[in-house]
Amino acid sequence: MTSALVHLDSVTVQIGSRMLFEDLRLSIRPRSRIGIVGPNGSGKSTLLKTFAGIVEPNSGRVVSGGVRVVYVPQSEDFSPQQSVLQAAASCLEGHLSAEEVEVAASKALSRVGFVDFDQNAAQLSGGWQKRLSLAVAFAQAPEVLLLDEPTNHLDLDGLSWLEDTLRKANFAWALVSHDRFFLDHTVEQVVELSPFYPGGVFQSDGGYIDFKENRERFLSEEAKRTSALANKTRRELEWASRSPKARTGKAAFRMRQAKELQGALREAKSRKPKEQVKTNFRSGEVTAKELVELIKCSFSYGDKEIVSRLSFTFRNKTCLGLLGTNGQGKSTLLKLIGGELLPSSGKVKAVHGLNVVYFDQLRKSLSEWKTLGELLGEGQREVLYQDKLVHIVSWGKRFGFELADHEKLVSSLSGGEQARALLSVLVRQQADLLLLDEPTNDLDIPMLEALETMILEFEGAVVLVTHDRFMLDEVCTHFLGFVGQGELKEFASFEQWSDQSGKEEIEGSAPSREAKEKQKSPRKKLSYKDQLEFGRIEGTILKAEEHLSTIEAKIADPSTHSDPLESKKISEDLHQAKQEVDRLYARWEELDTLRREISGEE
Repeated sequence: MTSALVHLDSVTVQIGSRMLFEDLRLSIRPRSRIGIVGPNGSGKSTLLKTFAGIVEPNSGRVVSGGVRVVYVPQSEDFSPQQSVLQAAASCLEGHLSAEEVEVAASKALSRVGFVDFDQNAAQLSGGWQKRLSLAVAFAQAPEVLLLDEPTNHLDLDGLSWLEDTLRKANFAWALVSHDRFFLDHTVEQVVELSPFYPGGVFQSDGGYIDFKENRERFLSEEAKRTSALANKTRRELEWASRSPKARTGKAAFRMRQAKELQGALREAKSRKPKEQVKTNFRSGEVTAKELVELIKCSFSYGDKEIVSRLSFTFRNKTCLGLLGTNGQGKSTLLKLIGGELLPSSGKVKAVHGLNVVYFDQLRKSLSEWKTLGELLGEGQREVLYQDKLVHIVSWGKRFGFELADHEKLVSSLSGGEQARALLSVLVRQQADLLLLDEPTNDLDIPMLEALETMILEFEGAVVLVTHDRFMLDEVCTHFLGFVGQGELKEFASFEQWSDQSGKEEIEGSAPSREAKEKQKSPRKKLSYKDQLEFGRIEGTILKAEEHLSTIEAKIADPSTHSDPLESKKISEDLHQAKQEVDRLYARWEELDTLRREISGEE
């Protein structure tokens, strides 16, 4: 195996009384592509900083062998006096000549897309500040690059650029991200931090989808092990209760074993994930199918046209993904749909009594001077949800808050905490139309998955703006995308918009009959996960059949049956291998049938 560039050797990191990871062995090797995931607060950033030598472990050691490790934090504060060239050059000064510094910094800036090197670094947008941080890192010629939330603030173009850059990188890297699509398209190993795993860590080879499948398999096996342990503990305790005077020999051994089993069972149960209480958006009472209709709507800020003659109807039980780059007008269009802005020309017709619930990406609707507890309960100790009273402590836990968080001012909460707090308010409001403007920003993966379920089960209409391509694919029934200044067209998928949005001419400028039909009912399509599985399943079947052939060859070998135990084991392996091949063929047929139904193939 290739030697490690950086290796964590039995590393334990504990903050206060909270154990983040224990006795962890993890290596970054040449050309490693590692994704680090886990709930907020699980220690992902701390793990990166441990690799970088910024955090000292409580025990164990970090072995780096003198390689050049560069760490890029979630955000950096650039000086208002610095140009982007000066910011990129600052990390090289003292190591190279002035001329070499300028050449290396300029090369790094060009690599990440900068053209004007004299721009003020502090005045850049969040996305371009992220690119500048990466330019600073690239200028240092890292052998190991550590990135903390590199996808934050990047628009869809920026995400595609970063994916391509990391895939082609000749250095090793590890990153923290909640972007599941990005992870699945870039990483080759996933490390999840969670107290539900022994040592607080679960490692899986492959992309994000592979990780999910491996994790589900592991958790299923853990559940079976805990159940078996519980049964064994119960039997031993029952025996011990019938033999209270046993103190020697076998009896004493079984008493000791019963106590050890109790301890093991407590430890296993302490790691069992808590079941998430289901929380959904509250559907309104409007029964009309058509909720909002835009009729040749246009909107401008001064001379700049944001939306041009858009006609579209928003219907119940649909989820529209609104696509566009930063600054094209997605948030403006949401406000037009919701009636917050009036069109410059054209009409917006909304059904009578329509209830619109709006998640604004800046979270301006949150009262920053309130405490979290006051926000959760609106000054009361209980909230009314689905005709039931729920205590605010229990209510807060549904959104990842503990009692200790309730005294925090809303203004002091992190971005992810504010997003969860806003969701806790919005789900109690009656809604016919949900307008969600970047609701995924700063949310961890468990909360993203919960939000997906909430959207999928909502009975009204949803308009979603997000950079989370995984979520777009999972929940959206159709897509509307910007293709030029103010012009929008309907698309079948994010990929179709991404492929065509840069072209000056897009075939079929008027919505086709099929596109109009698609508006009338949710568009059925293979989910991203199913697409990925279908693309891989034939290879998996071939491997399963090869495995089956190997076992059949062993069965045919007479020497196999000379050992009864070995013969029995091979027979069991044969049965399991046949079952797996049958299962895979059944799954392939299921996916292929669904694909044919969607594409209209005979």
